[in-house]
Amino acid sequence: MADFKWADLRTEGVTDLGRALAMVAEQLRIPPMSDRALPPVLVLISDGCPTDDFAKGLQTLLNEPWGKKAVRIAIAIGEDADTEVLQKFIGHPELKPLQANNPETLVRHIKWVSTAVLKSASSPASQAEGLTPGLNVPIPTPPTTAGPSSAADVW
Repeated sequence: MADFKWADLRTEGVTDLGRALAMVAEQLRIPPMSDRALPPVLVLISDGCPTDDFAKGLQTLLNEPWGKKAVRIAIAIGEDADTEVLQKFIGHPELKPLQANNPETLVRHIKWVSTAVLKSASSPASQAEGLTPGLNVPIPTPPTTAGPSSAADVW
């Protein structure tokens, strides 16, 4: 941690979401994944506006056993995000994309996914209470979405 240096990310160009999902699918094959692993948690942070063949990439992901079993969460970036695309990634009608319209909300959502959802996904199935039909792990209640702290923080 002492050697960690933050590098700001710049956004520009295209969003090859279909290709990104195909690349994730490659990593979820057996091997390298074990057939006895815990379900992976996949988090898509996006404006939901892919510029390539998203449907093909999503199908490639879902064709892999662990892609199909993965807990898929989406965080919509910006008020104008296409949540329909993000909902297709999630693939479950009761789970909705989280909305992040400012940096603070994005951080809160990332913390929630990396703690509560990951903990839930890594719990043994025998400890899973209150499973939503069609989900292989219980999904905790997401944090509430607060408005921007200032007009400058709105995306």
